[in-house]
Amino acid sequence: MNKTLTPPLRLAHRAGGFTLVELMVAMTIGLVLALAVSLTMLSMGHQFRVVGATSAAQVNSQLALSLINEAGRSAGVGLFNNGQPLCQSFNAWRGGTVVSNGAPLMPARIVDGGSATASDRIVFTASDATGPLSGSPVLDAMVTANASIVVTHSALLAANDLAIVGVPGAAATPCLLFQVTAAPAVGVACGGHASQCKTLARAAGGSYNPPAGTFTTEPRYGFETLGGAIGPAVVQPFGTSFRQEAYALLCDTLVQYNAFTDNPTCSTGPLSFGGGGNALVTDIVLMHAQYGISSGAASDVVTDWVDAVTVGGVNWAAPTATEAGRIKAVRVVLVSRSKEPAPDLVTAASCTNSGGVVNTGPCSFDDAQAPVIDLSGTTVVAGQSWRNYRYRVHQAVIPLRNVIWSN
Repeated sequence: MNKTLTPPLRLAHRAGGFTLVELMVAMTIGLVLALAVSLTMLSMGHQFRVVGATSAAQVNSQLALSLINEAGRSAGVGLFNNGQPLCQSFNAWRGGTVVSNGAPLMPARIVDGGSATASDRIVFTASDATGPLSGSPVLDAMVTANASIVVTHSALLAANDLAIVGVPGAAATPCLLFQVTAAPAVGVACGGHASQCKTLARAAGGSYNPPAGTFTTEPRYGFETLGGAIGPAVVQPFGTSFRQEAYALLCDTLVQYNAFTDNPTCSTGPLSFGGGGNALVTDIVLMHAQYGISSGAASDVVTDWVDAVTVGGVNWAAPTATEAGRIKAVRVVLVSRSKEPAPDLVTAASCTNSGGVVNTGPCSFDDAQAPVIDLSGTTVVAGQSWRNYRYRVHQAVIPLRNVIWSN
């Protein structure tokens, strides 16, 4: 008997896993997500660097302003006698070179940059002598312009000290910076004006005492104006060094230096400084300064703000002694910039303050005499505009305390 054989059951079976198409789709999605995360992280890193650099620039700018403020508040120490400026200009020599041949001598002096796009320079002058800073009257007329100087016995001066001699109120008579070259000799030949006095030797040939005929105007200082001498002259101690604290912008960097001895320079790529400059903070693109002036020397109320140019018939670049006495304060504007440009224009093209002052860039002080800010001339990366950067304005008003007290 024939039997029909039944074939074995075949179980339907599918191998586990993903197809090639599914794998490619999953990989594509993964790559897109990874790219999105990477771009987000890169953007966050860029923003972190921008914010960090901007924050650091702001902090450094505030520190720089505090240094300017400190120098301004001590300006004028040793430059006044009995409420009058010791002189309007001065003669000075150092190390065989004429440093000043009748140049202006002011507690605070602004050198105007020449335009709204150019930065100003500020120079503060003050004595660093310790102890009483009262002046000592000159008791006898100098025999020659480079002779020793006879002063009162109480004068606190020693060998190697610096001093400045001038005639308060005599606008046409420059002061003279000199160095005492020997211990002051005590004597009784005081021009008949005192029973005891000191003679300050100032031998020519040292660091600060030039030979006769060095300067255009070389007065003979004396107890009074008589016989060719000019008086009443006063000697003021100036410590062991004559320093004119100066602040200027070089290579978009705020630099501090001694204007009496230094001549700072800079170069880029990499950024470096020479000539005695002390770099305080980078990414500062503009600095403007103005004098705060009163209606008269006897008033301490600032009524106007002026640039160091001719305003209202007064040349504030080189004011007379009377006009210089009206300067009661200095105000400063620093403009800092972000270290990196943004892809878009992030700064407005102009700003007009409530006083009607139009700026090419941000505003500063909110009055009609505010300095004009113009950032159109700043150096930028190729292909970028000055508006691709972010800016911050820092400002300060510095009262000239010694000027006010002396009045």
